[in-house]
Amino acid sequence: MNTSKMRKLEEQNVNHTFDLFAHSVELKKIAANIFESMETALIRNQVVDAIQCYDLGAVTAVYEIFGGYVNRSFGILTEKDGAQHEYFVRKYKYGIAKTEILLEHNMIDYSIAHGLDIAAGLIRTTDGTTFVKRTEGTEGKTTDIYFAVYQFLQGEDLYTWDTPNLNDAEYASAAEVMATFHNAAKDFDPQGLERVEPKMMELLPTLPEKYKALAKMEIDTKFHKYYNSKLDSILEVVERSQIPAEILEEMPYTPCHNDFHAGNLKYVNNKIVGIFDFDWSKIDHRLVDVSLALAYLCSSWQDEKDGVLLLDKCAIFLKSYQQKLVEMGGLVPLNAVELEYLPTMIAAANMYLINWDVVAYYNGTNLNEYEYIAYLQHNVRLMNWIENHKAEIADLVNSL
Repeated sequence: MNTSKMRKLEEQNVNHTFDLFAHSVELKKIAANIFESMETALIRNQVVDAIQCYDLGAVTAVYEIFGGYVNRSFGILTEKDGAQHEYFVRKYKYGIAKTEILLEHNMIDYSIAHGLDIAAGLIRTTDGTTFVKRTEGTEGKTTDIYFAVYQFLQGEDLYTWDTPNLNDAEYASAAEVMATFHNAAKDFDPQGLERVEPKMMELLPTLPEKYKALAKMEIDTKFHKYYNSKLDSILEVVERSQIPAEILEEMPYTPCHNDFHAGNLKYVNNKIVGIFDFDWSKIDHRLVDVSLALAYLCSSWQDEKDGVLLLDKCAIFLKSYQQKLVEMGGLVPLNAVELEYLPTMIAAANMYLINWDVVAYYNGTNLNEYEYIAYLQHNVRLMNWIENHKAEIADLVNSL
């Protein structure tokens, strides 16, 4: 073999290999910084571009608001006629249907017009619409993206969805806000608009087939192993949580927030002064919204009590909800059938949250596995607690 025109691949010693590895670590950091900077520039430019469709003045600052898992949220400052203004901007999740945005926005407008005066109102574009459509991508690989601008609510962000540490006065105030929303929106006409996701009690029967398919995925992760270890018990509770159609017919439908948790409320002096994030809202049984709120707001995340439904907090919420509806004299309070099936509907609501845990993990990319295991573990513990304490929940209901 004539090697005169060949390059000999020399064996690398340990020190040289380590030097190359050290350089590669630095290059990785540089690449990550470049990606972060470019992504920041892109999203800021997208927000500023969308704002050009409004008569809000010049954008002087853009701040990303963290805490959401689906949409991206921003607080912006603008200057117009020498005055500074602040607004909330949402970039909707990829794949959302235009009709879903219209349903949400129409419901918000109607609710505000009929008494929900603490909701974040929508800002209109110069042509009178409530959202802006843009296209993202190049070379034929494009997707539609949507932006909306809302009033920026005053008040404090005291909690998140997994730190629902409200005091008793805040629990009572939260229930009054839900009652006010349900009463304000009770006669809302969706005009044929619907969420792509079915109503909760229609979704429940579809879960077992999906869950079994996910269990068969050939992936080796801690989440997948934990999920498989709990699948049989999850499927059993899904079956037990379904309510006969003839019973459901006796439960009134209302517009539902469908994401009524501690992180979607603003607080001042033990009162709720703002409500936002209606992007999961839909028309469903009123009891679904109440039950989801109890599963979110009244389940403990604290150490040894993780997954315990705090019945004293449930009592405060339910009594305040019922009393507020009586005071307003419009929408009737929870009826006898709703109260009887409340324990079952809370279990079903928690199944809905388990579905979010599972779908978000298996459809996501670059997720923190331990974070999502914690979410699923919490809801599985809550599932078991509810099943073991339905009699106590029923006793609470009877005490109302």
